[in-house]
Amino acid sequence: MNNFFSRLAIIVVSIIVFFCVPVVTNAQNDSVNLPFKGFMYLQPNVGVSEYFGDINPDYLFNKNPKFSFGAALGYQLSPVFGLRADFQKTKLYSEKQSIDRKLSSNLWDLGLNLTVNINDLFAKYNEKRFVNVYLIGGAGVTSYKSKLTKMSDGSLDKEHTSWQHQFILPVGGGAAFRLTNNMHINVEYISRLALKDDKLDFWVGLQKHDWYSFATVGLQIKLRAKDTDGDGVKDKDDICVNAFGKAELAGCPDKDNDGIADKDDACPDVAGRIAFKGCPDTDGDGIPDKDDICPTASGKADLKGCPDKDGDGIADKDDKCPDAAGKKEFNGCPDRDGDGVIDSEDACPNVKGLAKFAGCPDTDGDGIPDNLDKCPDVAGVAATSGCPEVLKGALLEKIVYFNTDESVVLAKNILDLNEISAFMNENPTAVISVAGHTDNLESVEYNLRLSEKRADYVINYLKKKGMKTPNIDKTFFGKSNPVADNKTAAGRALNRRVEIKITK
Repeated sequence: MNNFFSRLAIIVVSIIVFFCVPVVTNAQNDSVNLPFKGFMYLQPNVGVSEYFGDINPDYLFNKNPKFSFGAALGYQLSPVFGLRADFQKTKLYSEKQSIDRKLSSNLWDLGLNLTVNINDLFAKYNEKRFVNVYLIGGAGVTSYKSKLTKMSDGSLDKEHTSWQHQFILPVGGGAAFRLTNNMHINVEYISRLALKDDKLDFWVGLQKHDWYSFATVGLQIKLRAKDTDGDGVKDKDDICVNAFGKAELAGCPDKDNDGIADKDDACPDVAGRIAFKGCPDTDGDGIPDKDDICPTASGKADLKGCPDKDGDGIADKDDKCPDAAGKKEFNGCPDRDGDGVIDSEDACPNVKGLAKFAGCPDTDGDGIPDNLDKCPDVAGVAATSGCPEVLKGALLEKIVYFNTDESVVLAKNILDLNEISAFMNENPTAVISVAGHTDNLESVEYNLRLSEKRADYVINYLKKKGMKTPNIDKTFFGKSNPVADNKTAAGRALNRRVEIKITK
């Protein structure tokens, strides 16, 4: 018996060493780990049997293996432990010349065995693991009819005339190779130790017990309900039969792991909240990101999730003045005086004015805004900062103005030109100077030409009105001689001018 267990220990240890390292590694690297559910299985098998009793000349090898077949019906109780009933049918045969005997036996046995999965002692249960190593042991009964004859003349020595029975101890191991979730190829080696020595082979010899073994290959088929997608949820309970899913979601997948099945998840690729059908709300404003124009800033529902710091109903992203309440027509900027010029661009934000004077009024209508007019209640000219022009003896001065990039006098200044024309017609020998000027919006060369065109316009106008004098002093300065600040619209309006002086 000691020899039996020594030989069996060598076989079992060899199986474990051969398979254990790659199996444990496979278990750790496998990303699919379904929860364990107990199952029944049927395992038909075929293989060979060997007899190792007193009639066998070699303790570790039998030269006469015989075909065997059988089946196992089992139930896996947990990832580690299972129970199964084993049935095997074979014929045993052996010859031993030293005692002039040969044995033939028609045999079958039935056992109830415990299985122990080695993998699951070291790693987490994984249904998709490629190979599982296990040990087998239990108790059973063997039934046989044996015949012992002499090798020399073939005469019968002893024979069982009826079926004989005795208890056996099956012990062994195996490896299961995964084909599908429900099907494995199992390779097993199991030895049977008979509890008596002289019944199976009629011989009492050196061994205290007769024993034999089976080496088999079987197809294990799990007897459980259909699971089309292999996710561990039976089809009858699986809402998503054709998609690998989670048991807690009735077999439906959840790609973003937010606890909401993809079929019910409006945002299946990013984790979200149940309240928003699986969509996230990054800024926590109660508006899901997919509907939130400003997903990273807490905002208002009526502005599609965007903030409005000044509370003027215009989202900060569209509000040119986000810190001061304003109007939609001014892109969120205020206009306190209601003149159509926003406060940030209004030179006179508290007084209603005109857009052309940057929001300042022109009370006397002389074309000079009140903020630049030294005489805001009396019409004047730019040369005297909005005060009336002063006539000194026979001298007369006028300033006429132009629109941006134009060389035609503003309509309001035609009367000034007519006044100069009348004076020149009455004084045909008088000397007149005409000086053209521009603002600074264009290049030096461009503005110089434009100032000359403006001076020419004035001269030509006066000539059309009858001016005969040849004493014309024409000059043009471009943008070099401003009379006001070019940084403001009002200042630039004053610089677009032609100065006319009667010098003699």
